[in-house]
Amino acid sequence: MSKNRTDCPNIASSRIDQLEQDEIFVFGSNLEGRHIGGAAKAANMKFGAVWGVGVGMTGKTYAIPTMQGGVESIRPYVDQFIEFAKSHTDFHFLVTRIGCGIAGFKDEEIAPLFKQALGVMNVYLPKDFYDILMAPYLERCFYYGKNIPEDCGAEAGHKYEECWVRFHFNEDDYLKNETMSYIKEGLGDFCSEDGVPISMKAILYNRFCHWGWCETPDTFRSWYESIDYTNVKLKNNEPGRKMNSYYNPLLISAILGDIAGSIFEFNPHKSVDINLHDNRMDFTDDTIMTIAVADWILNDKKLTKIGLARKMQEWGRKYPNPMGAYGGMFSLWLNSDNPKPYNSWGNGAAMRVSAVGFAFNTMEETLNIAKMSAEVTHNHPEGIKGAQATAAAIFMARTGSTKEDIRKYISENFGYDLNRTCDEIRPTYGFDGSCQGTVPESIIAFLDSKDYEDALKLCISLGGDADTMGAITGAIAGAYYHRIPASAYEFGMGKLPADIRNVVTKFQEEHSRRVSFCWRNPEYDSEGLIRKVETGEIVI
Repeated sequence: MSKNRTDCPNIASSRIDQLEQDEIFVFGSNLEGRHIGGAAKAANMKFGAVWGVGVGMTGKTYAIPTMQGGVESIRPYVDQFIEFAKSHTDFHFLVTRIGCGIAGFKDEEIAPLFKQALGVMNVYLPKDFYDILMAPYLERCFYYGKNIPEDCGAEAGHKYEECWVRFHFNEDDYLKNETMSYIKEGLGDFCSEDGVPISMKAILYNRFCHWGWCETPDTFRSWYESIDYTNVKLKNNEPGRKMNSYYNPLLISAILGDIAGSIFEFNPHKSVDINLHDNRMDFTDDTIMTIAVADWILNDKKLTKIGLARKMQEWGRKYPNPMGAYGGMFSLWLNSDNPKPYNSWGNGAAMRVSAVGFAFNTMEETLNIAKMSAEVTHNHPEGIKGAQATAAAIFMARTGSTKEDIRKYISENFGYDLNRTCDEIRPTYGFDGSCQGTVPESIIAFLDSKDYEDALKLCISLGGDADTMGAITGAIAGAYYHRIPASAYEFGMGKLPADIRNVVTKFQEEHSRRVSFCWRNPEYDSEGLIRKVETGEIVI
């Protein structure tokens, strides 16, 4: 290591007499390039700065003009230097106290110009600049930037504080977005008086979700409250993990809806007083075809219609007698040697589409694949519309849209009347096997709900095609709330044979990262806190 620099943090020596082969001397100059005093004279006499060149790199130096006006006149040249350093990573740039000598500026005036340089690993700042830039953030750290005894157990705290400090300098948008996501997830008022900045906890939460598997705000609360942050030691026994709390769903959210509705398909139940763990419940054709579509997405990389038809026939023939049975026309299609679409507007196109809603990056792609998934059987415009509307609602729910955003988009683009409530629908509603008669009501059940299980109960309570509507509502609610009780997950998975469980797990592994970390606590109003973050009232 050169005596001119330290790597952590990136601080340049206050006295530089000679340079290593890869080191560049960064000094304050004038636009005329008259290097007659201070660091400029040393740059010219020792390190090859060219007389008459007042900006940029010559020899083993880099000139930043500081004599042409006020502080703001210097800023463009500093920004230019930082970009230059980013693109020349084979050099180490040693910055002197530019502007703080003959130019007559103070360190407090010049240092802020170099804020973005703190995130550039080959730029070494004067300690005076570094200390000024870091001070507001280090004051809010328990460990980072301090002399920490090796045996105090503070390594984890130090590391995430370092992450938080660095994000302040070179990824401002990331830190702001993480903070707002953290608030939306119902954590904005969590341990608000403990002295840890909300954005620092947001970074820790982000890391916590990546350290574990299927973590939730609840498991984070349990973990965070169990530690003594100032010592980074457990206050009590190891906190409970995910399976004692919540599971973050994809396909299973649709499957649980199907299972919950299975015993009510032909036995309407006009009440939300429903036991969702009734042992009489089982998976139906809705689950089998949902798995078929997921298997197609996982294994047919070209996503061909013929590939989907083969998967649907493969799974349908493997499970020929599910609870509730297949519809007559669909049963004939399953057993056909040359399956053709039969112009159906039935809700089968919507019941099986959930994997499409979870798997793709854009709304356009989601709608196109949903249309294709319907057309192999349900090529009637209403059948296609039902599949697209369901997939669109799942896509929006998993990517952070609000309920009102979802209501507005689906109503405007598919013509469904979503300005009704379950209480208004329930008295006169009955069994309806069409897309147009089930998809809107299923979406409304989600819109009226306060959590995942409430959505299923509301859906079933309408008294319609309960298993199919449960699959539709369950998928949207799972994407939106992004958490279901572990007991429900275990109940549902326990109903499934091994080959179906394998597809559920494989799809989860491949597509879970497409789901936003926007878990919602419907009882917590986050808008005020978000507004304060955006306006700077809450300093992140």
